[in-house]
Amino acid sequence: MNKYNEAMARIAVSKETKNRILNEIENADVGQPKVVRFKNAKRYIALAASFVFVLLGVLVVVLTNRQPYTDTGGDLTGGPAVEYQSAKELRKASGIKIDDLQNLPFEPTETLYLDYQNNLAEIVYSNETQSLFYRVSKGRGDNSGDYNEYETVETKNTGGVTVTVKGSGELIYCALYEKGGRSYSVVSTAGLTWEQLEAMIS
Repeated sequence: MNKYNEAMARIAVSKETKNRILNEIENADVGQPKVVRFKNAKRYIALAASFVFVLLGVLVVVLTNRQPYTDTGGDLTGGPAVEYQSAKELRKASGIKIDDLQNLPFEPTETLYLDYQNNLAEIVYSNETQSLFYRVSKGRGDNSGDYNEYETVETKNTGGVTVTVKGSGELIYCALYEKGGRSYSVVSTAGLTWEQLEAMIS
């Protein structure tokens, strides 16, 4: 440090040079910190949140891929359903002969009885792991609301009734049949064996 101090002591700066350096420092454009202001931040956040909710809604519709049935031209519609407390109440309100399925392959923890008020009645059985949708409608046609493409589609017979079954491997996910002027469908989220399905609908 002694040599450094000795060297610095020999440096002489004239008064003019000192003033010129100070003036240049004062006039130097050191710039101001740049601040990015989001004037419409709240609006952008609200729009982003709305987009997320819309996207989630679309995903739910695509994944569930089920819609209530109407017999006008065979189209399907997303109209509201009226819920009842039992199959008996549903049958009386809808005018459709529908009863609880017997020999279910699982123990439901919740059962919904729904009247879509367009010649379609539905009973939904569910628990923590699976759901089963049983639909009855007046007239003919596929009332399942299930548009999934399945690996296998074939027909089977039980009790004189022809049943169209759709599934993958040994499991059936959608079954369609007609009898007594009514259309029936059974849709399972977990899949059914033919024996399980036959025990319910025979």
